[in-house]
Amino acid sequence: MDTVLNLLKIDLGITHNLRDAFLIPLIQGSQIEIEKRGITLDLKNTADQMLLSDYAAWCYRNRQQDVPLANNIQHRLRNRIIEERIAKQNDLLI
Repeated sequence: MDTVLNLLKIDLGITHNLRDAFLIPLIQGSQIEIEKRGITLDLKNTADQMLLSDYAAWCYRNRQQDVPLANNIQHRLRNRIIEERIAKQNDLLI
């Protein structure tokens, strides 16, 4: 979680710890939202850390606006859903 927090703070240009009390629950909520889509995040995986950080950064920047999720994040989420479904199918075939 610390790595994701650091990535998020770098993305947002935050160099202090004053907003950590807000950012940590934001990351946790973002993780829950992603997992509700059927994606299992491995926070030891760099790609998953970046996905969670980017999703949380988007949520932070757009928390007061009603705008659709950024296209690049939507594509990454869809790709992950497809990858997990393929992996599950392959497990069933073995």
